[in-house]
Amino acid sequence: MQQKFVNRFFIMLVFLANFKNISAQLPEPTQEFRGLWVTSFKANVLGNTAAEDALIAYAVTNDFNYLICTNMFQILTASCGSFTPDMIALQAFIAKAHAEGIEYISGNVGALATAEKIQDYNNCGFVTSVQKLDMITYECEYYNAATNGSCLDYFSYISQLTSIKSICSATISSVPGRPLVCEAYIGGEGSTGLVLTYSSEAEMEEIATVADHILITYYRLMPSSSGGNFFNWTIDRLDWIAKTGTPSNIVLLLKSRNTDGNNMNEYLAAYPGSHYDAVRDPFLSWVEGTVHNPALTKGYREKYEDGTYPWLSGIQVKGFTWFEHLANMALGPLPIELLNFQVEKDLNHHANISWTTAAEVNNNYFEIQKSSDGQQWQFVSKVKGNRNSASSLDYTFTDQKPLSGISYYRIKQVDFDGIMSYTPVKSISFDVPHTNKSLRIFPNPVTHQLSIPGEYPEDVQIQIFNVYGLEMNGLLFHKERASLSVDVSNLHAGLYLLHIDGESLRFIKY
Repeated sequence: MQQKFVNRFFIMLVFLANFKNISAQLPEPTQEFRGLWVTSFKANVLGNTAAEDALIAYAVTNDFNYLICTNMFQILTASCGSFTPDMIALQAFIAKAHAEGIEYISGNVGALATAEKIQDYNNCGFVTSVQKLDMITYECEYYNAATNGSCLDYFSYISQLTSIKSICSATISSVPGRPLVCEAYIGGEGSTGLVLTYSSEAEMEEIATVADHILITYYRLMPSSSGGNFFNWTIDRLDWIAKTGTPSNIVLLLKSRNTDGNNMNEYLAAYPGSHYDAVRDPFLSWVEGTVHNPALTKGYREKYEDGTYPWLSGIQVKGFTWFEHLANMALGPLPIELLNFQVEKDLNHHANISWTTAAEVNNNYFEIQKSSDGQQWQFVSKVKGNRNSASSLDYTFTDQKPLSGISYYRIKQVDFDGIMSYTPVKSISFDVPHTNKSLRIFPNPVTHQLSIPGEYPEDVQIQIFNVYGLEMNGLLFHKERASLSVDVSNLHAGLYLLHIDGESLRFIKY
């Protein structure tokens, strides 16, 4: 009996020694990927300058470094050389997001066919480096025949994932030499009945060996809670993935949409600190055992010590993604409540800009901006705000040097914490005389023949440049008494600049 006790004691010492050694070698979690899932990207964001800028400003303010853009199958509908307005708008949005410091722009796809469209888009010679996508997020709810026709069974799912991974490896992102990241989104199984995902241990292990990392559902009501369908479902899959033998990259998908009990919308709305901290606390609480909010339960990572979460030794947590952007942005109170915003032309050919706020909270200043195309904005002037006000306040400014042709105006509002918001965009037309005529072109967008009304001399110089600044040669111009025309049918689809006698106008070729 005594010998058995000694043997068991010795075995326990060996186990504890080995356990401590394993624990010390746990892969350290990172926040390399800090994502925001952009729902209804085509309908609510793309091409809407105010919505685009608000999204980017929110992402930058809260330190998100990648955006998952949905509806790619509805946006990427044409081939290189015949880009649609949506695809041209996508080019501008991606470039703008990259310029503001967002490192990865991901195209969300539900099938291999859309991933192939992303490859065609990135490889198109008319798409510059800063306009390229950086990731593909493959979402087939792994696999749900009720809602995803392209994933009827596991064979279909893994076949498409394998092909998408090959596309990612062979396609360059916005960073020269860096291929696309292949991200496999794994949906959850919940009481709502909307998502019923079926998987086996062997299947999860195979997925982990194919994708660059797995975006896995991890919904809970509060960061400190540890139960519920989504939580338990995720724990099982993490346990399976861990058995691959090498740490697999995991990005946790946290839910903020207020649609059911498996979300953190109420937690985020009631958070006592900044929104920046609120979106990180669930991740830090669960993964690292460090939090901004002491009220949260610390140390899900520490649970490894008592064997509660043994799979931690087999995964590498690379970051988190918040679902969805509309729910997140709605939680942050707007610094101002805008009643109206107007831009009007006066007799002196000036732009009179006026706006009224119903209330202001922590409002620092307004920055008036203008643009010739609604994409690239330039500073006009700054108007000081009134910090805090519960009554309506009127503001006015006169731009004495408006742009020729159509001018677009908007106002960026900045509070004392650096958080920004934007007004809707307003446009106004200013005709600049040219031999008693204004420089105009029509139609715009144009498919074949571009008309330039006005009386011009025989030796008038007409130039057309693409977005790279290269002059387009070989175009056929025709001059009549009161107009010019140019055949642009051979130009590739995109944005161009028409230059005549020191004046310029932009036009879009379909």
